Amino acid sequence: MTSTTPRRRGLLRRLTTAAVAGAATLALAACGAATAITGADSSSDSTTSTSSSSSAVATTASDEGRTNDLLSSLDLTSLDTHYDEDDLTWDSSEEQTITLSDSGSTSDSDGVTVDGSTVTITEGGVYRVSGTLSDGQLVVAAPDDETVTIIMDGVSITNSSGTGIAVTSADEVTLSLEEGTENSVEDGSGYEVSDDSTPVAAIASASDLTIAGSGSLTVTGNTNDGISTKDGLVIASGTVTVDAADDAVRGKDYVSILDGTLDLTSGGDAIKSDNYEDEDRGWVLISAGDITIDSGDDGIDAEQAVEVLDGTLAIEQSVEGIEAQDIMLVGGTTSITASDDGVNATAANTADSTDDTTADSGETGGPGGGGGGEEDDGSWLSVSGGTLTIDADFDGLDSNGSISLTGGTLDITSADNGGDSPVDANGDITFDGATLTANGTQITSADDLSSGGGGGGGGGGGMGGGPQG
Repeated sequence: MTSTTPRRRGLLRRLTTAAVAGAATLALAACGAATAITGADSSSDSTTSTSSSSSAVATTASDEGRTNDLLSSLDLTSLDTHYDEDDLTWDSSEEQTITLSDSGSTSDSDGVTVDGSTVTITEGGVYRVSGTLSDGQLVVAAPDDETVTIIMDGVSITNSSGTGIAVTSADEVTLSLEEGTENSVEDGSGYEVSDDSTPVAAIASASDLTIAGSGSLTVTGNTNDGISTKDGLVIASGTVTVDAADDAVRGKDYVSILDGTLDLTSGGDAIKSDNYEDEDRGWVLISAGDITIDSGDDGIDAEQAVEVLDGTLAIEQSVEGIEAQDIMLVGGTTSITASDDGVNATAANTADSTDDTTADSGETGGPGGGGGGEEDDGSWLSVSGGTLTIDADFDGLDSNGSISLTGGTLDITSADNGGDSPVDANGDITFDGATLTANGTQITSADDLSSGGGGGGGGGGGMGGGPQG
């Protein structure tokens, strides 16, 4: 599809009321971009605030160019999703069976039709599916107000000419991975989806989708995405391995990872949410789990917001590790290797893009460029807890708006040449309570940020003072 509409940021609001104890407020000017750095001085062996800090400094970004207020105490877990734990429980008497077979699939349900190698679920209910289709498809075409639960009990589906599992209609669908089972879904190469009924993916859904259970699922997306839904995607549990030509896991409205073990390999973004039209959508939340990413583009890319609460997130290869307008790292253990920026907060614009499924990074200036120029665009990057390790070829933390470092332990290795640095913002930088090592140098006060700590910083304002590459 062709998009000529700028990516808009919605009403994921940040109340700019955070008061930060600070003893130093330093105004920097770099290539016309002013950056204020606030924080509390501390002793040489600690980066936490000292008891002598007595003044409160409110840190806000410039309103110029802002398309959306900044996030603050908003927790993405407070936003509404389709997920309900009750959907994961049912009486075994409710189960209907589907047995997949190349020689002829069968079912004991009146809500299932079999047409050659295509098996279609036409009614809501709970279906236990087992068996193999070496060249076929499982379709869900239930009424829009009915839910479908598919218990994957040793399922192998390959479709050489289309999606492996296609949800064309339903209120929501749950794929429950039976304990102790291995399941796999693979699509074909070079196919198209008629009438845009579902995304192009091995598991493609036009409805809300949940993956749960304690079994395993291996997904291979040969043409485009691995798992993709036009609505919301929740991964509640299970062991999920995805290898995709483009995006590994995509929920247009949101991706919420509650737990599980994910191993994601992608030619494009590994985890993606790209709804820029609805005001409270286009976000990624990681609440727990063990996630490993090897991506050809961004590790995590969201239109509006990304929040990491807990779990282990290892982005072993990426262009940019995490990108969104507002990024909140609250807890957990995160490691990022990036050929561009480690974490990039930017209010991007896709007005010039020609494909709204791929042109979502908002980068207009090549590597090191956040697409936001030198003005504060209202984006926000916050680290308030957890452990974050970054190895980036350009900026470590990059915001076209402001940056707040109020907790957690950070170890950043990055460029440090005046234009690119460990911590780089167009707006304000708040440093108070975080433990930060930048290019081998311990940052002990706000002064270190202004003077180019972590390697000298180069000209034009040093760390945090340079333009957005």
